[in-house]
Amino acid sequence: MNFFEILIRRKKLERTKSTQYYSHLRQDLIDMIEGQRNKILDIGCGKGITGSELKRIGKAKEVVGVEKFEPAALEAKLKLDKVIVGDIQTELLPYTEGYFDYIILGDVLEHLLDPGDTLKKLKKYLSAKGFLIASIPNVSYWRILKDLIFFDKWEYVEEGILDKTHLRFFTKKSLIELFRESDLVIKDLIPNTSKRFISKLLIIFSLGLLNRFLTSGYLIKAARNTD
Repeated sequence: MNFFEILIRRKKLERTKSTQYYSHLRQDLIDMIEGQRNKILDIGCGKGITGSELKRIGKAKEVVGVEKFEPAALEAKLKLDKVIVGDIQTELLPYTEGYFDYIILGDVLEHLLDPGDTLKKLKKYLSAKGFLIASIPNVSYWRILKDLIFFDKWEYVEEGILDKTHLRFFTKKSLIELFRESDLVIKDLIPNTSKRFISKLLIIFSLGLLNRFLTSGYLIKAARNTD
C-alpha cells in the first residue's frame, strides 16, 4: 500500500467515526498547562471543547486549532480564535517562530505517517520558554499484550490504543526516542496508570518493573533543546 492509498483509506475511516470522538474535554491536558493568558496551538482540536475551556478558565488568551475533519472544525470555529482546516503534516502555519507558549497534541502523533517530522516542524513555533504537551497511548499495555500473546489477537476498534485510524504505535522507550530524535527535551513524563488497588500493589511489589505494562498511555511535557 503506497502513501496515497494509506491517506485515502484513513480518510474513509475517519468519516465513520462518531461525532462524539471529536467532543472530548481533555482535562488531563489542561492540567499540564501552567500560568494564565497563554497563546496555545491545539493540533487535532476536534470541536474546540478543550480550547474553549482553556479560554474560559483564563489559561489561554488565544487558542488556534488545527483540525482536518471539517464538520468538527466548523464547530470549533465558533469557540476558538482561529481554526485551520487541514492536515498538520502538510499544512503551513501562518505564524512566526516562537509565537506559541504551548502546543497541544492530544492523541495525535499515533495518527501520523511521520510523527518525528511533524514534531520537528512544530517546535519552531514554541516560544523560548514554551512547552509541547502530548498524550500518547502505550501499546505495551497488559490488555493488548494479553490478547496478542494468549489469543493471537490484534483487533482494531473505534477508539483506544488499537484505534482503527492509528498508523504508529509507541512504547515508553520508543516515544522517548521519538522526542530525543526531534531535538525536544522531555521535562515531565506521566503514566496513565490504573487506579485499581491490585494495580498499585503490583507496581509496589515489582519495584516499578511492571509499571509500563499497567499504563495505558503517557502524558509528555517537552521543550525545545536550547543546548
